[in-house]
Amino acid sequence: MKRVIFLFAAVMIIAASCDVSKTSLFGSKKTEKEPEGTSIKASVLMPATPISVPIKEVEEKLVPNENQEPSPGKYFVIIGSFRDPSNAKDHQALIRNDGFTSEVLKNDAGLYRVSVKATDDIVEARNEIGRIRTRFPAYSDTWLLIRK
Repeated sequence: MKRVIFLFAAVMIIAASCDVSKTSLFGSKKTEKEPEGTSIKASVLMPATPISVPIKEVEEKLVPNENQEPSPGKYFVIIGSFRDPSNAKDHQALIRNDGFTSEVLKNDAGLYRVSVKATDDIVEARNEIGRIRTRFPAYSDTWLLIRK
């Protein structure tokens, strides 16, 4: 009987000394405080907000609009697109009520794009599109313009 107790105690000590913490998909150790499925690397590779519909991405050349150059940045989050500049201005007023600040861009084909974000970081732009689509279903057609 003493052997069984000794063997049981030895197994418990060995099991307690083993590192049985979970490892994430990206190789980082998980702690008790960190929720399952999170990782620093994952936040860089994956959008913070899940996007159910693929993001439309269009590459365009931008030209000055009313003698004003567009904001610097390679990526623009577009919340509206119009052929008539007055419609673009009306849309700007509409989205201002939802808390957006925006600018009207003009492409070389003469279309007017209402942009709510300009950035050089594509992940940041995609995350903003996901956030807008999640919080504002009326703007579910928000897309990404890539400056040529």
